[in-house]
Amino acid sequence: MRPLFRWSAFLLLVAVVAVGVVWWQNSGPGPVEPATVDFTSLDADQHAALVERGLAVARAGDCAACHQSQDGLEYAGGYALHLPMGTIYGTNITPSIEHGIGRWTADDLWQSMVWGVRADGANLYPAMPYASYHRVQRADVDALWLYLMSIRAVEKPNLDPDLPFPFNIRPAITFWNMAFLPQDRSLPPADGKSQAWTRGRYLVEVLGHCGECHTPRNLAFAKTDRHLQGEVLEGALAPDMTADNLARRGWTVADLAGFLKTGVSKQGVATLTMWPVIQHSTQYLPEADLAAIATYLMDGAPAIAPIVAATDLPQAGARLYLGLCAGCHGVDGEGKPHASPPLDKNTTAMLPDPGNLVRIIAEGIPARNFPGEARMQAMPAYGNRMSADEMAAVVNYMRQRWGGMPGGVTESDVVRLLDDRL
Repeated sequence: MRPLFRWSAFLLLVAVVAVGVVWWQNSGPGPVEPATVDFTSLDADQHAALVERGLAVARAGDCAACHQSQDGLEYAGGYALHLPMGTIYGTNITPSIEHGIGRWTADDLWQSMVWGVRADGANLYPAMPYASYHRVQRADVDALWLYLMSIRAVEKPNLDPDLPFPFNIRPAITFWNMAFLPQDRSLPPADGKSQAWTRGRYLVEVLGHCGECHTPRNLAFAKTDRHLQGEVLEGALAPDMTADNLARRGWTVADLAGFLKTGVSKQGVATLTMWPVIQHSTQYLPEADLAAIATYLMDGAPAIAPIVAATDLPQAGARLYLGLCAGCHGVDGEGKPHASPPLDKNTTAMLPDPGNLVRIIAEGIPARNFPGEARMQAMPAYGNRMSADEMAAVVNYMRQRWGGMPGGVTESDVVRLLDDRL
């Protein structure tokens, strides 16, 4: 037994040393590209122009959505991201010396966005979308750093992540990076594609990091190869955004660009986790960028016949809809301008997963002033006014009449969906 014990101890020691060497070789940031700007020689006009560009980068990157504070300060930190392994809080990225990034250089911001490593050398958790920002242009980072250094410092302490063991071991993220962070920072060639398509790809895949929510994740919380095919995060389905599925739900390039600008379209209004994206990010993008995003996402979309309503509709659902919903949304789902969105082309009813529709009916939607002219009145919550069986009947009615989807949502499905997502 003693020789066996010694060999086991020796092999364990070798394994530990090997793991340590691999970790040491791969820990810390990768190479840092040189800055595109000499920050010490900028005149006032150049400085102002770069700050303006940095603001545009911050909006395209949707920085405020995750880094806002509970009281609405855009970059002061504290926003809770509820993930399967625990809760992570957006950090203070104002130029506060004590609590923010006031001591960071443009190189520090670069290594955090591209390699997921903070200025102090600690790993960031991959809830920070550095796996998408990995291909960000250095010029965009330089402008973003100058903008962040120009805003008011907020003296608000950061909140520690609420993560159980072993997810709270930051150094272990080095192994996640080794497995899932691409080393190649270049995007594939875009031969034969338009300038708008190329710009749209950069905004979707890099700055806008759309795949962080819309791409399914594996058990290690890394994106899978089912790119943009939809994922449930923070209790809401970020739907499939592949061209085929966008077309099946009735989207066009013009409709999609308009939705990103205003949060409103004939396909519905922005709700749940898409609302902050419109609020903080896409409403501010130039029209050319919105068109580029839509062009990229709809590339190759087939011409699909309109959805035809089912002829055999659940009568219990029809009666409930007429009694509870038709007063605002119309008997035929036509909606009312500046009051309630139409349902006859609403994509929420077309999603294979009925969870978003169930949650909206149960929770309601607050009154909102959308970018532009659109206004929508509050939708009441029916979670305490309808039984799970009644809710299933309404959901089936809407999905069959306007979504081209089968019925079959049951009382137990509603209970499970609400338990999972509320």
